[in-house]
Amino acid sequence: MNRSNVAATAGAMVVRPGEGKTFRWGPKGTVRIIAGASTTDGSFSIVESTEPPGSGAPLHVHHNEAEAFYILDGTVQLTCGDETVTAHAGDFVYTPKNVPHKFVVGGDTPARMLMLFSCPGFERFFAEGGSPLDRPPAGPPNPDAFRQLVERYDMELLEMPAH
Repeated sequence: MNRSNVAATAGAMVVRPGEGKTFRWGPKGTVRIIAGASTTDGSFSIVESTEPPGSGAPLHVHHNEAEAFYILDGTVQLTCGDETVTAHAGDFVYTPKNVPHKFVVGGDTPARMLMLFSCPGFERFFAEGGSPLDRPPAGPPNPDAFRQLVERYDMELLEMPAH
């Protein structure tokens, strides 16, 4: 994260609306890196994701970090292990490391959520896999390149992305 986008006072770190780094993610989604290893003293990462209906993350496993979701807007169906829950604005869902999980945006409106990662540095996955906002959306990911990215961040991809 660029320190020029961060206001720091008395040890506090503040990221204002619209600040942080935002990338296109998938065909119509965006991710905004709110906090990462460099701005949290290596404590955790937070990424805001906005996804259209029907999109989401394929079944995958994080081997280094737990992931949690706080739903800000919309409806998200999350599967973690053998359990599937429907989460709405204001709901929080925790997925432990080493447990397969995925999500799909339900309903007919986009979902916006905070994704929290217990191991800082994972925010770089989105920076490496996303594309700048001033470029058109990318087509389907190159399967080999996406697998390499996933493996670099000690994840296991159990399904390929649907887009």
